[in-house]
Amino acid sequence: MIMKIKARTLATVFVLIGSFLVAPSFARADDWYQGRQGQWVQQNNAWRFRDHDGNIYRQHGKSWSWYNGRHHGAVGSAYHNRPAGDNQTYSQFQNSGGH
Repeated sequence: MIMKIKARTLATVFVLIGSFLVAPSFARADDWYQGRQGQWVQQNNAWRFRDHDGNIYRQHGKSWSWYNGRHHGAVGSAYHNRPAGDNQTYSQFQNSGGH
């Protein structure tokens, strides 16, 4: 009887350990940061938060700020000079063929 209990306890311990090791690779839950849903990623030894709209929260020097991938200057002038009422995100603007 004691051997059955030990075997059952040992099997339970192995199942629990295995489930903790395997679980993170199967289910990657989205995180929420500053009211935005997305995921934290590590890139080039730096952490960044990428939301579902393609915006990235990353560190610039000693401060953190949101970056949306928009080009500035002449390259980004088409997006910056859109008609009034055009509420597309930069990703939507690029995908619609606006350059």
